[in-house]
Amino acid sequence: MFVVLDGLPPDVAGPEITPVLHDWCFASGTSPHSIPAVLPASTYPNHATFVTGVLPSLHGIVGNHVRGADGRFRPARKIGPSVPTIFDATASAGLTTAVVVGDQDLVGVMGARSATTHWPPDGIVPEGAATDAHGYLDDEVTLPRVLDALSGDADLVVAHLNAPDTAGHVHGPEQARGVYRATDARLAPVRDAIEARRDDTVVAIVSDHAMEPITEREPLDLSDALEGSGLTWFPEGSAALVYGEHVDAAAVLVGTPGVAGVEPLAPDLHLVWGDEGRWLCFAGVPGEPGMHGSPRTARQLAAVVGTHPAVRELDERIAAPGFDATSWYGEIAALLGI
Repeated sequence: MFVVLDGLPPDVAGPEITPVLHDWCFASGTSPHSIPAVLPASTYPNHATFVTGVLPSLHGIVGNHVRGADGRFRPARKIGPSVPTIFDATASAGLTTAVVVGDQDLVGVMGARSATTHWPPDGIVPEGAATDAHGYLDDEVTLPRVLDALSGDADLVVAHLNAPDTAGHVHGPEQARGVYRATDARLAPVRDAIEARRDDTVVAIVSDHAMEPITEREPLDLSDALEGSGLTWFPEGSAALVYGEHVDAAAVLVGTPGVAGVEPLAPDLHLVWGDEGRWLCFAGVPGEPGMHGSPRTARQLAAVVGTHPAVRELDERIAAPGFDATSWYGEIAALLGI
């Protein structure tokens, strides 16, 4: 079982904020870890990496919106990974998978239509289902579906709870800690659901990125700096994606007031991020108290629990240098024998 607690900062893992996870790790002889996320440190690039094992520059989901060959931006949910996923691999091996996500767009982003079952069906919010401030499914709606998936015979269950991410955006990471506790509490019925087969089950509990507080509500707009350069850009929270093969792209960006750093992601793609407390967007767009996307938020919770013999060995690999978001695909495949 692979459980994603979206946007849960790894540094909150402990007896105060995540007591269920803390106790589950203690009983398993393991610990929660902090590992590197892929850049951009955003939900969709990292989820696509979880299920493909490759960087965003290879699977193609480089942000919430992706630029096509025609130069137009399309939602990542309508594109999906450009390489095979763990769901394709399990299907080829005759294994079954169940995917349950609180962010309905992840069905498309992760290529989850290739899973044996997925929910919500076709990535559409069920009529009358409760949603949060961002329009994603409330965890109270998602959790029963996760438990339903665990009651079946799937070889791999992928589950996603969205509340920490929305709370971090709407309230800021410090003020969202009550929601972090509530999400942690939802791990208790998950733990109970696998109790009868705990010796046969490996549970990985992860997050996809951390969150940083935004203290400057007016966004950093790159439009003027890039005018006439031939470069185009699209916001990605506390970072932005800059497209184009301008040979001086990094120099143009680094010289912009408020820009803290630039990193190439591909020959024609750069990630740029602002000073602490800044976010990047078009002028006039209202901001939120919490954002992610920059390298400052590129950390993930990584924990493995249970009494399966593989759990402690996997915990040691997670703690070793080099384990990051790209590592999960190979670990899941190995556990499933494919």
